[in-house]
Amino acid sequence: MRDGARGSLKKKSLHILADFHECGGEKKYLINKFTVREKTLKVIRKAGFQIVASRFHKFTGIDHPDEGGITGVVIVSESHITVHTWPERNFVNIDVFFCNYTQDNTKKARDVFRFFKAMYRPKQISRKEVWRD
Repeated sequence: MRDGARGSLKKKSLHILADFHECGGEKKYLINKFTVREKTLKVIRKAGFQIVASRFHKFTGIDHPDEGGITGVVIVSESHITVHTWPERNFVNIDVFFCNYTQDNTKKARDVFRFFKAMYRPKQISRKEVWRD
């Protein structure tokens, strides 16, 4: 694909969307927003991305107020990562997207996805890889 303004070849960017079912990882990764935030920011920095902003929210649990889920979003200069947990269902939704404008970030996106997979240890994964312009 060519960028009409510059005539340079642009690479498609990988966007990974995944649902983790029957997670077997430590419960703190489903309910502790500080732990999830720390781990998420660490893996993003390790991958070499510049963090622009982040926001993590802890929900109140239905039966146990301290055991509600987490929604987290991290905006990086190359795009974003989102994490949504449902501890009552042992379920996690992950969204990893790093644009490929200055370099090919495909391997980095897959590495970050593998990090979350290892952390949550799902028995079943529903995963889509979308190639975006």
